[in-house]
Formats: sequence, structure tokens, C-alpha cells
Amino acid sequence: MSTWICVAIMVVGFIGMIVCSKKQKTNPAMQPVAILLCVVVLGAAGYLLFQKMGFNSSASVMESELAFLASRGHAAGVHLQKVAPGKKILVIAEPNYDKSPQTQNLIDMIKKGYGSEDVTVEALVVPGASAENAMPIEELMKAKDFDAVLNKYKDAGIIISLVGLPQNAARMAAFRSKNVPVFFLMSIGMGTGKFVSNQLEKGVVAGVIVPNPKADYEAKAPSDPAKAFAIRFVLVTKENLAAYKQFFE
Repeated sequence: MSTWICVAIMVVGFIGMIVCSKKQKTNPAMQPVAILLCVVVLGAAGYLLFQKMGFNSSASVMESELAFLASRGHAAGVHLQKVAPGKKILVIAEPNYDKSPQTQNLIDMIKKGYGSEDVTVEALVVPGASAENAMPIEELMKAKDFDAVLNKYKDAGIIISLVGLPQNAARMAAFRSKNVPVFFLMSIGMGTGKFVSNQLEKGVVAGVIVPNPKADYEAKAPSDPAKAFAIRFVLVTKENLAAYKQFFE
């Protein structure tokens, strides 16, 4: 509803209140009408106040933040299309990912960036992880949990992890296999910096997303996901790893 419509409703309602208040002396039936018009005027005034106090801008900020986060998926897809085209993608996600609009947007952007719908998403099942357990999944997950998922999708040529890697990632069967799939990480993961760095140098991990040290957190996300990504994040690859070593120490 526009501001002008609200003002018009308030003016018409206010005039109606005056007319009804004058007539209710001779016509008691006008009193309920006057009360109703008063409610309408107050409602319109409240809506204007709601807008002026910035609640709409808060929604806009939320949309912008979601766009920034989703841009990571686009960057991942575009990069993987260049280094490993034509492969089946397996995305390892957090439990209940299907209930998270943020994660759904991220997955959609991976598909758009890579230019393929051949993307399977599987939640990582970690024993002990539950709503009652306050520990984050990154602290609980183990190599065997990832092995269980990867064994179900042995035809996947690209593994995109939204939750990083387990601290004992070196024990994962995939990293000890002769046919290692291409990995891409949305985060480094707790206690895995050195291991991930080594895998980047080997080319096993094609890319890792880290925060941009020069990120502008006041900027609004542009419509171009590539530009949005550049404002907040950096894609670390084998080629630029030396410039971002601090993230892996």
C-alpha cells in the first residue's frame, strides 16, 4: 500500500468520523460507524508509522543478505564449470536443509552457475547431533559420516560441502582413493585449515570460499551475483592460495 493511499484513507475516514459524530446525536446507529472509521484511521496511521520506522527497510536488508549468501553458490557453480565440466554434483548439506530458504537459494544458484540440474543434495547424518545438542555439527561430524554419504553416490564427480570437512578428514576414503572426486568447500571447517590447504595445492579441492578481508558490510547486494560475491567473499584456489594463507593457519 502506498503512502498516498494511506493518507487518502485517513482523510476520508476522519471526515466520516466528524459527520457521524454530528449525526449520532439524532441517529444512534451512526455511533458504531464512527467507531469503525476511527479504527480504520488508526490502522492507516499505524501502517505509515510502521513504514517510517524502517520495518520495510529491515525486510530489504534481509533480502540483500540472503542474496549475498546465495552468491556463493553461483561462484562455486561458475568455477566448477570451468575446471570440472559435465560432472554429476553431490551437495552435502546440514540436517533439515530443506527447511532453510537460505540453503535452498544457495543450491539453486549452484545449479545456475554450473548450468546443470544434475545436482543431488544429501543431508549429513551425524550421530549425536540433535536439536537438544547445542554443539554445532562441525564439531561432531567425523570422516565416517562423510564416507557414508559418498558411498551412496559413487558416481558423483564433484562434491560440494556446505559444512566444510571433518577434523579427521584425512581418514575419509575419498581422499585415499585413486579416483578422487573434485571437492569444493563453502567454508574451511574447524581444525582443517592445514589439510584443506594441502588439498588445494594438490588440486583435489578446487576451491574454498572465505570472507573478503575488504568486505563492505554496508553495501546492498547488486542484482549480478558475481558482483555481490566480490563485495563479501573470496574464492581461494590453488592459484591464489598464497595470498590468503592466513585463513588456513
